[in-house]
Amino acid sequence: MKSLLISSILRVGFASLAIAGLGARADPAAGKVLFEQKCASCHSVSADLEHGLLGPNLFGVVGRTAGTVDKWDFSAALKDSKVVWTEENLQKWLTDSTGFIGGSKMDLKVPARLEREDLIAYLKTLKSKVEK
Repeated sequence: MKSLLISSILRVGFASLAIAGLGARADPAAGKVLFEQKCASCHSVSADLEHGLLGPNLFGVVGRTAGTVDKWDFSAALKDSKVVWTEENLQKWLTDSTGFIGGSKMDLKVPARLEREDLIAYLKTLKSKVEK
């Protein structure tokens, strides 16, 4: 009886790990859909670097220093932050933008970790052919 209980617990544990692993890989296609739903009303992602209505163009944002893209009026806090948009820093920004860089104009919270990972995976695909 005891071995049957232990066996059942192990099977449930392994099944849980397998299910958890299904979402472990960030999906750029899902990130694109999320971007279009949640971000595109303010931000653009065009290679011509034309800005969105309320936010800067995010094309090539991964690896760029915050507040440095031309022709956008960034907050002093963002410009002075010297933050480089790495995956880790984008994760922090998407979790709580004003908590990460106090005084920034954008107040953003994407509570779901997998959504943040998918958005970052999508943003990573937005590079010029020369940068790839």
